[in-house]
Amino acid sequence: MPPRPIWKGAISFGLVSIPVKTYGAISEHKTGLRLMCPKDKVPLSFRRICPKEGREISWDEVVRGYEVQKGKYIIITPKELEALELQSGRLVEVFQFVDADKLDAVYFDNSYYLIPDEHGEKPYYLMREALEQNNKVGVGRVVMHEKEHLIALRSYEGAILMTTLHYADEVRTPRDFPELKKPPEVEKEELELAGQLIKIMKKPFSFKEYRDRYQEALMKLVEAKMKGKEEVVELRVPEIKPTKNLMEALKASIKAQERR
Repeated sequence: MPPRPIWKGAISFGLVSIPVKTYGAISEHKTGLRLMCPKDKVPLSFRRICPKEGREISWDEVVRGYEVQKGKYIIITPKELEALELQSGRLVEVFQFVDADKLDAVYFDNSYYLIPDEHGEKPYYLMREALEQNNKVGVGRVVMHEKEHLIALRSYEGAILMTTLHYADEVRTPRDFPELKKPPEVEKEELELAGQLIKIMKKPFSFKEYRDRYQEALMKLVEAKMKGKEEVVELRVPEIKPTKNLMEALKASIKAQERR
């Protein structure tokens, strides 16, 4: 089944408007494990129980509220939320362009493909090519999923990829961690050996080389149990020991890599 757009709108920068459809770019692996009743072997159900009335509330009755004081809420209706999105104009509003390497990955959140909608093909491909040739990222904003997101637009494998970004006050700073305030002194030879190890371990990177080993092991276990077999799973838990002699550990690591 082909993917369905989750949002429709337009990219806007300057006086240019590009009609687009938005699709999720990620399809995460899920274990599929459910919480079960051990006796009846059926999935557990989770109900929306009103703590005051003690009864289950159906989805048709559920409303959303914003806590303005401890225990006091203002109810926001679906129509009011929809009106907020309509006021945004359903625009991916680009307000500046930056060098692609200026956005730190710690700010990245979710990614979406923006695909040209009707009458948007030419300006779409023009923008994609301009981003790619100039190695730039468009930074802007969009209202989606009941929140105004900061976003980045970049050329990616023939498409425009939109990535939502965390705001600066949502990202913790390393200065919050006291363990980082007094770094120990690093010896010059240790630093040289670490650099040598990095060079030896350097190789072309490809995401396709890596698989979800846990998911594969789980599927193997499920298939065996479906056939009535009790698959023996060997748990290999590495013993974690602090490195006592950093210099010797680095030298041993280099020798091990050179033997490969």
